[in-house]
Amino acid sequence: MRTLSLIFFLLSLTFCRKESPDFDLKMALPSDPAHLDPLYITDLSGQKLAKFLHQGLFISNGQGFHSPWILSYKKIPHPKNELWRFQLDSSAPSVHDIEYSLSRLLLETYPRKGDYQFLLGVRSLSETQLELEFKQGTRETEWKEKLSLPFASIIGKEEWKQNVLKPYGKYSLVSWKKNEYIDLNFQREADPNYPKKIRFLILPQSSTSLFLYRKHQLDAFKLTDFLLSLPEANSEFTLTKKGRSVQYVAINQNNPCFDKHFRNALNLSIPRDLIIRKLLENHADLTYGPIPLNYMEKMTKGKNGDGKLYNKELAIEELKHSTCYPKILITSLEFRMRGDDENQTKGRAIKQALEEIGLTIKLRPMEKAPLYKENGEGKGDLTLLTWYSDFDSVWNFLDPLFHPEKVGNGGNRSFYRNTEVGKILNKPFKNDQDALQVIEKVREDKPWIFLWSIQENYLVSKDFLRYNALADFL
Repeated sequence: MRTLSLIFFLLSLTFCRKESPDFDLKMALPSDPAHLDPLYITDLSGQKLAKFLHQGLFISNGQGFHSPWILSYKKIPHPKNELWRFQLDSSAPSVHDIEYSLSRLLLETYPRKGDYQFLLGVRSLSETQLELEFKQGTRETEWKEKLSLPFASIIGKEEWKQNVLKPYGKYSLVSWKKNEYIDLNFQREADPNYPKKIRFLILPQSSTSLFLYRKHQLDAFKLTDFLLSLPEANSEFTLTKKGRSVQYVAINQNNPCFDKHFRNALNLSIPRDLIIRKLLENHADLTYGPIPLNYMEKMTKGKNGDGKLYNKELAIEELKHSTCYPKILITSLEFRMRGDDENQTKGRAIKQALEEIGLTIKLRPMEKAPLYKENGEGKGDLTLLTWYSDFDSVWNFLDPLFHPEKVGNGGNRSFYRNTEVGKILNKPFKNDQDALQVIEKVREDKPWIFLWSIQENYLVSKDFLRYNALADFL
């Protein structure tokens, strides 16, 4: 009798439990986003979600900027500033939601506030008309670019007052369980290029993602360098993204021994080509100083990277001219990095190169949180770091990474202070020539050991490949 009761109990668990929701796709995020509020989305996971959830007045593509919501716009005469009037179409969000969202750029304090200093006023004129006031001299391409970034995305005003996120992107937020999953639903007319339901699983370990992928329970995740040799990671099921990151070693500028000769020596000691070819198996690209090469090609129509800087003999000579030579040779320099196998392997290769010019290097692998916290406090001599761009602009690789007022946790993790660079970065209206000036000055000063731009590789399923548009969202 007890056996029959147990059987009925197990059957009840099997047939009476609540069904789990079905999803067209399941994708992995390496970390839980800190925010889904567009003003505060600065981490990589948040940026990926922003592409699904959020949209601004303008959208950037390879041909420039366009808006799906604006019928027409024109410049209105104004005695002091730039005044533009916009006529919205019937598909646009409520003009009050647009006014509220863009007014937040003026009224609230957030990480990218400096990028929106050009915006002076936002006014709704009617149910379909909007006026924006910019500082005098603001170029049209500049305000269009800034209004196409995630931070200027439109959200629902009344919903936000109730602590509910109403985004106007392709997907809506259904549920968000911290450190577990985020569910999204497609909120437009059915489109074969987009799945209806997506679940993002928070999976910090790529080994877990691989296990689920092999069980057909995951459709896309980012491959670490050491998973690229997997049999599944062939050309059909691997999508590669280039030019969205820089990996570097921050040289602590608070140490007077790390003068220009010392920094030159460090940069000349690294055989970048060899490390990319042998260790990274060609899954990284040379940079031009602090930026991916593709940005230089856009601005200068082609320019060589820094890979040919390697010169061991010249590095030794530069070291001899540094302030603390020869004492610096017997000083143990602490070289910090993330404690995972991938970063430690890169760290050991860099350590070997630095020791070959006579330096004494002590590796210190650390967890991410204390590494960033202590780096922000000015601790450590050398720190291996990676910067992933928040948005597609060369300025995202220059500010805040080299802004003298954003040292430490503000982004400038080498504590580099150059007033000339600061003046350019503070200009409300910047162009390619300004960017080139900053790049050349940073290359000359070498606050980093410039390394490479990591290629991002994603393993995807057959189901993922059914949706042609999703590759742009990775």
